[in-house]
Amino acid sequence: MRQLALPAFLPLLFTASLACAADTTQVFHDHGELHYVGPLDEQANAKLFALYDSLQDKPDKLAIRSEGGSTTVGLALGQWVRDHKLDVKVLEYCLSSCANYVFPAGVHKVVSNFAVIGLHGGLSSTSFNYDDATKKMFAAMPPKKRQALLDEINASIRGDAVKEQAYFKTLGVRGDYVTLGQEERYQKLYRDDPKTMGWTYSLEDFGRMGIHDISVINPPWRPGAAMKNISFMVLKLEE
Repeated sequence: MRQLALPAFLPLLFTASLACAADTTQVFHDHGELHYVGPLDEQANAKLFALYDSLQDKPDKLAIRSEGGSTTVGLALGQWVRDHKLDVKVLEYCLSSCANYVFPAGVHKVVSNFAVIGLHGGLSSTSFNYDDATKKMFAAMPPKKRQALLDEINASIRGDAVKEQAYFKTLGVRGDYVTLGQEERYQKLYRDDPKTMGWTYSLEDFGRMGIHDISVINPPWRPGAAMKNISFMVLKLEE
């Protein structure tokens, strides 16, 4: 189930507390690689794009550590990564919109043996959960006004879900990549664990999802081995 915050209809922010998450997003160039550290942010995207354009020797890799952010920003960053034929490197974590849209966009993907590519739903999800502030706002609204706003949100979600599916098609990624873990047969395995925030896939199952060319530094890959407060279930896809 996805969590929504208003008024920007679909930020889809990953709201779990991460001790190592930065308060502001840092974008820089180091040792021939572009770096993006922090929540996905429109200004950070613009800074990254401008930085790339300013460099005479164009980097071919984006190293990213992000807890996610706006789906619109994530889709824009993912499309830019694919358009510029960049590789994506994740040494710690790439969650929510980062996992949904940026990671699969890399021509090649490099992950540490404990890196987490964590999903918990997307624009194509069929159910959503609103954050506490939004729930309070809805409760204070007259019923007709509340319903009108919900209708507007749902229309926006439906339109953006079409864009999401078109994007996955261009990448050759299965359309249920960001929703499979919400199906009852899988969700029942982890939903009662308060530390489990979503799911990820094994190397082989990423391939079944259409996400190939993943290299693991010092395998085997044990996603989340270094995380203390949260975890992501590794789904075992049914044949």
